[in-house]
Amino acid sequence: MTKTLEMVFKSSDDKSVRISIDNARGDLTPAEVKAVMDKIIAESIFNPGNAQLVIADSAAVVTVSTEELELV
Repeated sequence: MTKTLEMVFKSSDDKSVRISIDNARGDLTPAEVKAVMDKIIAESIFNPGNAQLVIADSAAVVTVSTEELELV
């Protein structure tokens, strides 16, 4: 199983911006994720399309399971 942390921000031009982190830890807490998102905003780490990230909108850990099929 693969876990990906998906963080969604609102930018200063009122667009949603998604940042995905592969191989997320399974024990992430909402407080940890919120703190990281707040730091990304405070330090202007990402500026998509010259817009500032201004709001930590949502976050989710997405788990993907792959089942190989045996071809006969």
